[in-house]
Amino acid sequence: MKAERYGARDLAYSAWHRPRSAGRYVGIDRAQNLGMIDVDCVLYVEYDTDTREPLALIETARDVGQQHKTATITAALARRARLPAFAVLYEAANDPNPADNRFPDIARFRVRRLWPQPERSWRVVSPEQWAQALLHIRQWSSFRLDQEAANDSLWGTER
Repeated sequence: MKAERYGARDLAYSAWHRPRSAGRYVGIDRAQNLGMIDVDCVLYVEYDTDTREPLALIETARDVGQQHKTATITAALARRARLPAFAVLYEAANDPNPADNRFPDIARFRVRRLWPQPERSWRVVSPEQWAQALLHIRQWSSFRLDQEAANDSLWGTER
């Protein structure tokens, strides 16, 4: 196992994702539906706040100008779980996060889909655009789960 590069985990993304912070971009009511749990402070699982179903895997890292972010295990997990997965690099802002001033706010993101249909290049998005994208990912994944449940003969109307 590789040694920890910086000696401590950066929690800026975790602070940014909290309802009081993400609510700046999508409203507090919608932000409270952006359930997330960190697996190791680098891999996050987006989940449905009502059903607790996993909806997406997101591997994060601080953006230090790197061209590549290895996320092969996250992509493999996503493929096996049939969940969308993304690599997300975040650039810290000079100002603290107004919802939790212990951590820097986030100035921008670079995002690349890992699975399905992996992307080769990064998309640069604003914090507002990423918050909206999380809601879109959540809606798509929830719809897919609903479709699977509706087609399940065990839970259908016929018995």
